[in-house]
Amino acid sequence: MKKNLFTVSFLISTLFCVSQTLNINISKDHFKIDQTRSLIISHIENIESFADLTSYTEVILFLDQVAYSFNTLPDSVTYKQSYTISNNSNQFTLYFTSLPIISIETANTIVDEPKVLANFVYADSEQIVTSKIGIEIRGGSSQSYPKKTYDLEFWEDNNGEDTHNVEFGSLRSDDDWILDALYNEPLRLRSYIANKLWLKLHTPYYLPVEPEAKAGANVDYTEIFLNGEYNGIYNLSEQVDKKQLKLKSYKDDIRGELYKGIAWGPAVFASLPDFDNNSRIWGGHEMKYPKEDDVTDWNNLYDFTDFVINSTDSDFVNNIWSKFNYDNYLDYFLFLNVLRATDNTGKNIYIAKYNTNEPYFYVPWDLDGCFGTIWNGTNQNITGDILINGFHNRVIELNPQNYLTDVSNKWLNHRNNNLKTNVLIDSIDKQYLFLSENKIYERESLIYPNYDFNEVDLLYMKTWIQNRLSYLDNYFQTLSLNHIDSTKSILYPNPATNKINIKYKKNLANKKYAIHNFLGQLVKKGELKSHSINIETLQQGNYIITLNNNYYKLIVK
Repeated sequence: MKKNLFTVSFLISTLFCVSQTLNINISKDHFKIDQTRSLIISHIENIESFADLTSYTEVILFLDQVAYSFNTLPDSVTYKQSYTISNNSNQFTLYFTSLPIISIETANTIVDEPKVLANFVYADSEQIVTSKIGIEIRGGSSQSYPKKTYDLEFWEDNNGEDTHNVEFGSLRSDDDWILDALYNEPLRLRSYIANKLWLKLHTPYYLPVEPEAKAGANVDYTEIFLNGEYNGIYNLSEQVDKKQLKLKSYKDDIRGELYKGIAWGPAVFASLPDFDNNSRIWGGHEMKYPKEDDVTDWNNLYDFTDFVINSTDSDFVNNIWSKFNYDNYLDYFLFLNVLRATDNTGKNIYIAKYNTNEPYFYVPWDLDGCFGTIWNGTNQNITGDILINGFHNRVIELNPQNYLTDVSNKWLNHRNNNLKTNVLIDSIDKQYLFLSENKIYERESLIYPNYDFNEVDLLYMKTWIQNRLSYLDNYFQTLSLNHIDSTKSILYPNPATNKINIKYKKNLANKKYAIHNFLGQLVKKGELKSHSINIETLQQGNYIITLNNNYYKLIVK
């Protein structure tokens, strides 16, 4: 009897059950399939409308009208989980993404140079861009990585004789783009955050007359497929070039100038080799503008390098800020040291000039080795130093136009705005959370297991930044002459040679002292046992003595 009742009940419920099937349609170019890895990355329109699918008895995904069934009926569709779907006997792992998807197909071998023909498709929620492109591998040591960085140029024809501009999202319209692989970044977010940070910290001084000028390259994340295989997440990056900076065009004479630092040496103002105007390379720089078809003439940059290295102290102090933009110098010095970008003191930066008789300025580039890592992605947990080149060293030593106070005040201004500790930490947490929750780390790990992308790496990065900011706070406070007691100094003689005497006070007995150079490096420390401190081991230059929480300037001659 119980068995019969159960059967009747089942039949009745079946009779009144309403089958509901949900069909999700994804159009061509808004998804890509990696057949080798059985992996699908797809967009989906209005994903929030699929937050509750519990009323459906079947969900079918149509990718360009080809049906795929979910192996397990999903309760929702979200960016934050993966799905197993099947087409006939073929099974795939499916991820939905909010990032643009780029597909590049070529029958050619992609090499360092020259660019080879390929077909390009870009899709996001707003547009689809299809074009012929020229593509080549770019970079130095990064060319040995399994995940390559690429240079793209958008072509009208198969040979690249004519090009055309394209625009992606909020990025500029141009024919020349970079796909930055991020392979040596443990969290795939350092260069993204660094590029965005520079654009917040600095604007070109000539912006009133060139309102579209940018201080550097902007970037956006995208997901890449190359010849049908998933290549992971990339930065789609603008180029640093004449157009980006809005430099003045060549007109029978040099006006705007742009040089890329490609090697060490003169690029860090360490030497002054002869130049050859038959070459586009000199002293660690590559001439990017004027173009080779216009002119190759190194005289201007040579003269500036010569001035920085060899001018008299008086000439340097009086004239350096007419030759190099002061505000740019301050912002870049602070930016360089917040990041501790060890590969960006001369190499991997641009030096540019807007127009004839205008000052030079810096533009950062290739910002992957920063925030506690170096160029190859290795953690370097150093927070207590200052990065400089020969130019920086001379500015610090000679203090032209009260630079030491100005840079300290500039630091305080930025620390109250874009360089607040919580602002930087929040930007890191935001990007990490996005990449983690949206399963981008998960699918990146499927292809490139060189990093774990875990919270240990996140904690390291955030702790490093906190320690770095703390050190720089102390450094710039010490550096500022406004914080140094010069009218009531207890040091004599000053300048000194072998020892410095201290006007002895009882409250100084056995107090600890520390001597730092103007690069923030600790050169001597101890306890005050007498009326003097031996300074025989110190080289000539300027120092700061910290004693009983007071700062005193010391000159060693």
